[in-house]
Amino acid sequence: MGKGTRAAGTRRAAAAAPPPGRAYGRSPGDGQQSSVPPPPPTRTAARGAAPRPRSGRGATFSVLMMTIAALAAVGVLAAQAEATAPRVRAQGTNASTTKTTSKSGSSSSGTTANALPANSGSGTRVVYSPSQKRVWLVEGSHTVERAMQVVPGTIIAPNGNYTVSAKTPGATGSDNVSVIYVVRFDSGSSTTYGFDADQNITGLPPAPTGRTGGIRMAQLDAQALYEFASVGTTVVVVS
Repeated sequence: MGKGTRAAGTRRAAAAAPPPGRAYGRSPGDGQQSSVPPPPPTRTAARGAAPRPRSGRGATFSVLMMTIAALAAVGVLAAQAEATAPRVRAQGTNASTTKTTSKSGSSSSGTTANALPANSGSGTRVVYSPSQKRVWLVEGSHTVERAMQVVPGTIIAPNGNYTVSAKTPGATGSDNVSVIYVVRFDSGSSTTYGFDADQNITGLPPAPTGRTGGIRMAQLDAQALYEFASVGTTVVVVS
């Protein structure tokens, strides 16, 4: 074989050899195996695998957050319900004075608001003074449970001792005003006197214009008198 033939064979062999960059690209059917090992499996191959269960700490945190959210919702509902409930409030100077021990014509607290008028009787009783426009709830002769400002009716009860004859949560006064916490006391005449409060006014109502023996007061005070007095309780009317 001549030199030309060997050189040509050498060039053909060099042309048949694959370039270095094609070594990993052979298909499985070319009869040869790559000497480079296949790449390791990536995480995308495990997409079908079951997800890891959450740790116990994460589940506990989720339950805690759900509980807090539920309690917050209950608190909002309670606050809303509370905001819509009706309330009776004392109105400035119409607020009553509270419990103290007093004897007729004097007061241990040093104020005249709780001082019982002279000749106001003894024992547990309701004392009413039209001239002072006040009522005292007296427990055990000298203990004033509550002293209240009132608005006398257009018909004034004469001085004397009376007894509570009836109690009514609500009624219509002789002046056609809807009233609540009614405590009536007999007079032996055609007029029945009583303590009550205007259903539509929480504080002291204006002076009545119709003919009535009702003695009006703030709703809080009327409720206190209603709870204090029973049928048969003494009512003492003084000057």
